[in-house]
Amino acid sequence: MLIALIGFMGSGKSTVGRELARRLAYSLLDTDEVIETKAEMSIPEIFKKHGEKYFRQLEEEVLAEIIENNEDLVIATGGGIVLSEKNRRILKEKTTTILLQAGVEELYNRLKNETNRPLLAVENPLAEIRRLLEEREEYYNTADFKVSTDGLQVEEIVEIILKEVVSIEQGECH
Repeated sequence: MLIALIGFMGSGKSTVGRELARRLAYSLLDTDEVIETKAEMSIPEIFKKHGEKYFRQLEEEVLAEIIENNEDLVIATGGGIVLSEKNRRILKEKTTTILLQAGVEELYNRLKNETNRPLLAVENPLAEIRRLLEEREEYYNTADFKVSTDGLQVEEIVEIILKEVVSIEQGECH
């Protein structure tokens, strides 16, 4: 089974993904890490040197490669992966997609001291989080199920996901 974690930056995809993969005895791939390895530069460097459009193209390539070449895998995706129609389609067709949600204030508190988030390198990051969430909301809502991460520990989030995954496996398998 391929499990993809989607959601806004700071929603916990990488952290939850590590624990979920451990509990399932699956491997974990983080699309952002794979992109950095492939491009031989950090995401902020990619944005600075090549722009967001180039980054999104790399993201499409990496997601397709990951899904084509793996099974029994947890995929921690970048927050904007859902902006691509191609990515949304492949996620829907080939993975069980889980949306990790957090409130705007919670996201801001998690992200405000990070310097490696090029999309939030703006004058008013809180307003930008609101704007980006609104822009992506309809795409995030295509997930197979959603988990609110506000106020929960990683282990609690993973327990919720495991219960859902078991019910999905018993019902319709991807």
